[in-house]
Amino acid sequence: MAGRHFHLSNGSLFFTWLIAGVVLLLLPKDKTSKVWDVFRKTFDPVLKIGRNINDEYPPMPLNPDEAVTGEQYKELWKDYNNLKATLRELHNDYDKLASIRSQIPHPYGGLVIAQVIGTLSSYRHDVVINKGSSDGIKTGQYVLSAKKNSVVGVVLESSDRYAKVRVLTDSKQSIEIRIVNEAKERDIPGLMFGNGKSACKIKMIEWEKKVEVGDVVFAAAKPGYLNVPVVIGEVADVVRDDKHPLLWDITVQPAEDMTRLDDVAVIVIEDF
Repeated sequence: MAGRHFHLSNGSLFFTWLIAGVVLLLLPKDKTSKVWDVFRKTFDPVLKIGRNINDEYPPMPLNPDEAVTGEQYKELWKDYNNLKATLRELHNDYDKLASIRSQIPHPYGGLVIAQVIGTLSSYRHDVVINKGSSDGIKTGQYVLSAKKNSVVGVVLESSDRYAKVRVLTDSKQSIEIRIVNEAKERDIPGLMFGNGKSACKIKMIEWEKKVEVGDVVFAAAKPGYLNVPVVIGEVADVVRDDKHPLLWDITVQPAEDMTRLDDVAVIVIEDF
């Protein structure tokens, strides 16, 4: 006799599952928890598929105002990287300032680090730096080399963002100096001019005053601009002046090569 085939209608299936659900609802908790355990272990891999897909994408912000467009994201990305670059430059400036201050006898309250960005002559006697009056730079302020910590020039003029510096070797540059030999307790005041090439000249020093090769030449202190003398270079040659035999013709070799200026520091004194 052929086997009988049972066919359940949709209504029969519905009532069957409904009765099973009611039975599970009425069963004690310790029994149903076991059923739930079996269900979770059986279908958990399938249920995780949806969760894993969602985890790949961050949730959308609940507040529409917090969302940004692709264009806004690009702008924010550029601003972020620009700020990082600015922070790096500030760190570099701080390190340079710390190095200069550590080697000056009496640190100044105001030192502005700047970069030489151009020259105004083939002999490099006037240079342009990338800081100006908005950074406190004014005409007459002294400029130091960031490498040698020596005076290399004086601010000639400044605009809001830039300044022109006339270096010591310019033939139009003059600066009050002191020729010092500590071992022999000599300290001779004078006036120094650039020779238009790579050195400087001191004249009008009477031949009775002893000056020797190797004596140190300082920029003299100047109220409001230079609190203490700062090194310029040293005496490289001493001969009698051809036109004025009773005077010395003194050649000074600056400590810094004026054709290789890169980073400089402008002395900015506020309290005067």
